[in-house]
Amino acid sequence: MDPLILFCKSFRDDVLRVKRLLDSVIRLNEDYIPFYLCIPKNDLSLFQELIDFDALRSNYRGKIEIILDEDVVEAMPQGNLETYYSTKGYISQQIMKAQVWHLLKCENYLALDSDSYFTRPFHRKDFLHESGHPYTVMHDGNELINLSEKLGYPRVKEAFIRDSQSMKQEFERVGEDYDFGPAPLIWSSQVWLSLEDHLSNSSETIWQAFNRLPSEIRWYGETLLKYQAIPIYPTRPIFNCYHYAWQAQYYKRHPEQMSTKNHVIGEVVQSYWDDSLRPEFAKKPWYSRLWKLIKHGKNQT
Repeated sequence: MDPLILFCKSFRDDVLRVKRLLDSVIRLNEDYIPFYLCIPKNDLSLFQELIDFDALRSNYRGKIEIILDEDVVEAMPQGNLETYYSTKGYISQQIMKAQVWHLLKCENYLALDSDSYFTRPFHRKDFLHESGHPYTVMHDGNELINLSEKLGYPRVKEAFIRDSQSMKQEFERVGEDYDFGPAPLIWSSQVWLSLEDHLSNSSETIWQAFNRLPSEIRWYGETLLKYQAIPIYPTRPIFNCYHYAWQAQYYKRHPEQMSTKNHVIGEVVQSYWDDSLRPEFAKKPWYSRLWKLIKHGKNQT
């Protein structure tokens, strides 16, 4: 069983972002941690057309493998392809990320999103404590919350509290509200196994649970706090993440306020608002994209 792998769940609209991520892995993965890309079967030919995987592998000593969503589903204890195909994409994506360890037989994994990439050399020690257990991204979320309030976006905090309270109630926990993200996440298969036991006790499938509360990041974090399947070694986010366009614009004007600590080894530029690496076939008309940005901005104020 692999002690640690890199895992990215993606789909056709993010193919160019995956190319950027892969380029950064090849340049900066100094321990050659195995990399697995998971995509729907229907997207395989597109990825192979737009990314020359053979050329990437020829100049790289590490492993780069493609797996399919359908293979992950069939390896799940509650795998059901009919349920997978009928589930909304953003929810099935979360379930693939939470269940891939059944297929890959890994102890721990770094769950990367397509819109992330590494900016500094990295090693296993960046993700695993000296005990061999993974660090857990876990913090108060105040950096983003304070900035959002300063710039006039109060709904960011409101959403944070609302989402935290919902998942705390699921596990009957009182106390501090934690942020267990953003991605990439350092996850243990043992924590996901304890979630499966938790859901089994209430006769609920992971498909039902994630449809009810669609937040794989909070499912993992609160499960870990409840059952403590592994020791908790908290760490702050290991990538600088630009959740919103206004946040990215602020840090562009004030780069000195961005975290430059040694543990920060990459960046995430949320694909929700950033169109710079969106393929032409995935782009909507300009007026549709404008309305999306306006609507997203209103949801934060």
